[in-house]
Amino acid sequence: MAQVDGIVSARVGQTCPERSRRVANLSHIAFSATVVLIPFRMRAVLQERPLDPIFRDYTDLVLFASEFFLILTLALWGVSLLAEPRPIKSGPPFISIPLGGVALFGMISVFSSVDQVVSLNHSIHLLLLGAFYLYIVNEVATLDALVVPVAIQVGIQAIVGVAQVLGQHSLGLQSAHELNLDPAWSGVSIVWGDGIRSLRAYGLTDHPNILGGSFAFALLALAAWYTGNETRWQLWLGSIYALGALGLLLTFSRAGWLAFGAGVVFCALVFFKTRQRAALVRLLTIVAGALIVLAPFIWQNAPYLGVRLNQNNAFDQVAIETRSLSERDRLVVAASQIFSEHALFGIGIGALPQAEKLRYPDFGAFDAYYQPAHFVLLDVAAEIGIYGAVFYLVVTIAPWLTMWRNRKRLTFSPALVGISGALLAITLVGFFDYYTWLLAPGRLWQWLIWGLWAAIYTASFTGAQSA
Repeated sequence: MAQVDGIVSARVGQTCPERSRRVANLSHIAFSATVVLIPFRMRAVLQERPLDPIFRDYTDLVLFASEFFLILTLALWGVSLLAEPRPIKSGPPFISIPLGGVALFGMISVFSSVDQVVSLNHSIHLLLLGAFYLYIVNEVATLDALVVPVAIQVGIQAIVGVAQVLGQHSLGLQSAHELNLDPAWSGVSIVWGDGIRSLRAYGLTDHPNILGGSFAFALLALAAWYTGNETRWQLWLGSIYALGALGLLLTFSRAGWLAFGAGVVFCALVFFKTRQRAALVRLLTIVAGALIVLAPFIWQNAPYLGVRLNQNNAFDQVAIETRSLSERDRLVVAASQIFSEHALFGIGIGALPQAEKLRYPDFGAFDAYYQPAHFVLLDVAAEIGIYGAVFYLVVTIAPWLTMWRNRKRLTFSPALVGISGALLAITLVGFFDYYTWLLAPGRLWQWLIWGLWAAIYTASFTGAQSA
């Protein structure tokens, strides 16, 4: 009997690791699908909860395709851990602890929420994002697993977005949840120049600003990998990069432009400071190649670019720009007032538009839509209270303070420099838009970048090279 038990134990010992590896491989495939689908607006409406005139995505219970594959990734990871138990790393405590604090106060805010159903839904999503962060720290850890799905994501979105702008209409891809687009329609995002309304690139996303941010983060991630690796796919990667840069240009997203530019400048300065000449040359080469492709499109779209950059005081002259800036100001005032009245635990995660409707029933008279303020930290404070906002502030600034403090002990690999550039980019977007806090595409990018930065920083801090 003892001999039989020994044989069974040996067979289990042989098969469990193999089973674990197979399941882990499936989880990596699901992770890749998650990354590809991050900006896509494909979703299933789990429960309709209309509350006019609030945008339905703020009140309905929605599951995006990217979130479905996120759940599948985590489920498969859990199965692989059961098949072959192993320690789970939490990453640097100055990231993992405040992220846990944000999730905790998100759950607490459900009890004080003006819409408990929505807040419960968002608090569950925060828990999933926390598990996503742990998965990245433990199972991804480098940029190698990111480059192919990000390149696919950029290629698809750029082809669709550029074609939309060139044709000035949607492409009939409603089966992929493309929005119906016509620059003459009210509610469709456009740019105005020389008396002409021009459609902005949407791709397969909900808004050009979301697409612009996704392009910025993706291009910085691709550049981070490219600067540290020799590849025979250099021509293909450069082509996708240039196409993505064109897509970014045609979103006319100022926050996206700023985020990408700041990330590139940061990486170039660090490479120069640390005397990484090869990485600097590769970065400048891929960016310069993209700029060459962009040159004729910049010339062709000069009137629209001038308006977006406030040429000739366009912000005061063009009605659509004036209205946009005025609306942003009103939203900041409204969110600040709501926070001051509910400073301790907030009005519930994800429930700020509903709180605005209750507090300001005549908001529509000022041509303003009920939505979060375009400043993430203010939205966090209003929704989950001052303590949750403090945790969010800590996870925002701690990576920079820690990296500066340990700068003499770190190995500034191209991966660390590049992912830090992406972290800078998504942090800057949070000063000008709210989707990195409220909406699924922004949240997935935010937690993905936090997870990658944590893993690469840890490896760099211990002297290991991350590629």
